[in-house]
Amino acid sequence: MIKIEIILLTNNVVLPFHNLKYDHGLEFTELNRLYTTRSLAEHGLGFLINVYDVHDSQDKENYKLIKKIIFDTGGPNLTFLHNLDVRGYTLYDIDYILLSHWHYDHVGALYKILEKIEKRIPIISHDSSKYERFHRRSRDLRKDDLLGKRREEILHLLSESKIINQEPINVKTINNLNGEVIFTKDPYELLNRDELKIILSGEIPRIHNDEDVDSALSLQDDVLKTDKILDDKCLIFEFKDKVILLNGCCHSGLKNTLDYVKQITNKPISHIIGGLHMAGASDNRIKTTIKYLRTFQEFDNILYIFPIHCSGEKFIREINKINTPQIKGFNLSVGTVFTFY
Repeated sequence: MIKIEIILLTNNVVLPFHNLKYDHGLEFTELNRLYTTRSLAEHGLGFLINVYDVHDSQDKENYKLIKKIIFDTGGPNLTFLHNLDVRGYTLYDIDYILLSHWHYDHVGALYKILEKIEKRIPIISHDSSKYERFHRRSRDLRKDDLLGKRREEILHLLSESKIINQEPINVKTINNLNGEVIFTKDPYELLNRDELKIILSGEIPRIHNDEDVDSALSLQDDVLKTDKILDDKCLIFEFKDKVILLNGCCHSGLKNTLDYVKQITNKPISHIIGGLHMAGASDNRIKTTIKYLRTFQEFDNILYIFPIHCSGEKFIREINKINTPQIKGFNLSVGTVFTFY
């Protein structure tokens, strides 16, 4: 029997009295109040994933760890490492580091994590992480004011903090820290067993127009261009009877992402965990997304959705307001542990 643990080590909130297991009957969740009280939150996301081969569920000493994976590393305040240390977790046996996309709130602790690991570690990323990215911080600055500009032409905006930049991935630094970057646009298989397949998605096609990303910018061919954030990835856990879906920020959009996942597997999606990038979504987009969720698959069981990080509380409220028994939404505290078989 295969067992997976998904541990939320970085998220926007710490909720020591959050008890989804007892208050809502979510037996697949656990939260240690003592550890959570000592944890820190920040705007970011990061998960530690343990995959075990289990012969006797009552005898934890005989659990065999077959994969240990990091999916995103949290933000620059390094809460991922702090919350890891609070729990006494180790990193020496990490098998993969997966980057959902190259944004500061998802890769902030990457280099520090590599400093703690002495063996060669594959880091799965995408060519878009090679771009220097720019984010507007002034409301009177339009995207059209920046498109086509060279870097030297916008230095004054950087110094005035009207825009901020994010440096591209530093392959040389990673190599010096025993990391090995694998750039891929295609799905990447991490495990393939009868009981469980683990697949990191490739590029997710943008079919639904209301989910198209067009406000981001990056330096491409020495000029600023629209950045579609094509490196946006999700992590797919395919069991015999269900799929668990883990998202970073879902910049591709939830509808596009679910369309993509359904092309990879015909198993029903039972849990969606992670950022859904709905905090700034219009009322109409929220409405159409919820309508999609109600119809995109046949429901024999409940679909549990955990929209965190960049998802916005409004999206959770709207999910639960429709009072559809087959779909339930919940927020998550740092330190929440999911267990699936």
